[in-house]
Amino acid sequence: LAAHGTPVFPLAVGAKTPATPNGFKDATTDPAQIETWWARRPLNVGIATGPAGLLVIDLDVPKPGKPLPAPWADLPGVRDGADVLAVLAERASRPLPFDTRTVLTPSGGTHLYFATEHPLASTTGTASRGLGPLIDTRGAGGYVVAPPSRTAAGGYLTVHPGPLAPLPD
Repeated sequence: LAAHGTPVFPLAVGAKTPATPNGFKDATTDPAQIETWWARRPLNVGIATGPAGLLVIDLDVPKPGKPLPAPWADLPGVRDGADVLAVLAERASRPLPFDTRTVLTPSGGTHLYFATEHPLASTTGTASRGLGPLIDTRGAGGYVVAPPSRTAAGGYLTVHPGPLAPLPD
């Protein structure tokens, strides 16, 4: 990733938490620093999305006991973040933005990677600023866990390695 200009940083073994003091702010493309980090032990990989010129749309699945909120739960066929995104795209008369680099997460969610010259702020944990329920974004001020990272729940897997599409309007 770093050889292609994507700033990376180490995450704790088997986890999503940063393994450096400043987390995603320590991300770099410097081969010497990267070699130093990963020479000591196997670590997961984090991508600092803002410096990488990325906005990642994180489509989640409901956690047990936490269903979709109304009115989303009342719409036929809407079960997760991907379904919510489909409804939002239909309402905006826009195609679904699935022709871009796509990663499956161990929890059953999906990360859609988009290129942007002006990364938007991350919306993780800010339901009022997000696109909809079970949809977070990772941009400026955030990071994503990248393949081939693994957690106790499983591994991150690239299922569409294609080029990054530009961020849809």
